[in-house]
Amino acid sequence: MTSTSALSIIRKLNEEIPYSVKKGEEFYETLQFLNRELPFAQFAIAKATPQGELPKDQYIASKDFPVFDPRTLENALQTRQSTVEPLNQILIVPCIFDSQLVGVLFAHPKSGKWNAGESILVELAATEIGRLMVPTLPGLTTNPAFRNKSKSFKNTAPQMIGASDKLKQILSIIDRVAPTTASVLVLGESGTGKELIARQIHNLSDRRDLPFVAINCGAITETLLESELFGHEKGSFTGASATKKGLVEVAHGGTLFLDEIGEMALSLQAKLLRFLQEGEFFRVGGKEPIHVDVRIISATNRDLETEVKAGRFREDLYYRLNTIAIKSPSLRERKEDLTLLIEHFSPGTLPLLSREAMDALNVYAWPGNIRELQNAVERMKILSNGQTIELTDLPQTIRSTTHHRADAHMTGAPPVEMPLEELERIHILRCLHHFEGNKTRAAQSLGITIKTLYNKLHRYGILEKNETTA
Repeated sequence: MTSTSALSIIRKLNEEIPYSVKKGEEFYETLQFLNRELPFAQFAIAKATPQGELPKDQYIASKDFPVFDPRTLENALQTRQSTVEPLNQILIVPCIFDSQLVGVLFAHPKSGKWNAGESILVELAATEIGRLMVPTLPGLTTNPAFRNKSKSFKNTAPQMIGASDKLKQILSIIDRVAPTTASVLVLGESGTGKELIARQIHNLSDRRDLPFVAINCGAITETLLESELFGHEKGSFTGASATKKGLVEVAHGGTLFLDEIGEMALSLQAKLLRFLQEGEFFRVGGKEPIHVDVRIISATNRDLETEVKAGRFREDLYYRLNTIAIKSPSLRERKEDLTLLIEHFSPGTLPLLSREAMDALNVYAWPGNIRELQNAVERMKILSNGQTIELTDLPQTIRSTTHHRADAHMTGAPPVEMPLEELERIHILRCLHHFEGNKTRAAQSLGITIKTLYNKLHRYGILEKNETTA
């Protein structure tokens, strides 16, 4: 994070932005200001009508600003609270002045994830921009320097890409499950698209026009997770300066997606179970029960039956969540979808792949699944030269796996000249492949801790640096 202070943001917004507005200059200068003073993110701004609507011609974004799920925007507008869109990590902050919605500030982190200090600065900027927007701000411009090409509030959530039998089976199950109110448990490795399955179920259900609210149970501490889920009353703990609705309440009528449910603490599991049984809950510090109608979809990359036997997950909660179980297939189980996925991640922009490069992609085990493939495609787009992507343009992890498989096929053993570190890397990847990507079982088999395994996978470029969940 930069050394930008909250005080300097307030001062500069007051000094610079009103000046440009009063001069009648175009509003894209506000984006230039934000991009300069808060360089950890890129921004978009929407100005609301007096009726609180966000027309498309009042939306302006920095170049190549990502798409976002409009349902997340709807949630933010309904609750008047900042919300992180889970797919692209876009922070959506309503700009409120005198209890009126006057606009929305969107921010996308350049590092891929938000930290608390960065999000606070964005929320602070949104507060000041909302105050400045009301008396003098003209309509927003679509200046070419910041035009958000063909993107508007009608962008849709990503669809599941592929034509393999595995994917067709999943889509068939989704079609049957979506119209019901049954709880669904989505199982699968990290990076296989479990949240996409949850969103597809929601979008095909009768709740499609109501909120889809997602939360990662493994990314928040137990105390904060309870407050995020069930909300809190003013004064219920230090820092609770106002009553806050929880995500369970925000999702009323719609769907609540509990990602990484296997990471939830036992004490909070008991409170979640009570909510599922009774259909009511108490805010933190609250005394009155709140009733809501919410469909629960949960997901995990853990083996919950094993977690139940080990006493780390409540058996009664497991059966309550597991009315319908859907297994999200790993990428190595649907290799026939590789070509479609590659095209999806680089529509019309990626050069042709040589036969050797495509063979290498098909041979590789993809322990990081679709997320790893997306990162590999980005690398190929940046580093490839000419009209064709050759084997040498692929990440080292993929190339070396191909070479070493060929060596092992010819000699029955790794080549003698292979460095010990490389031999270790290959063995770890083979072990992951053997256990179908289950990192806990792989670490146990290798005789190392799960933390050590993650550190090695980060070094190999298999995982994103900020991924910490097993």
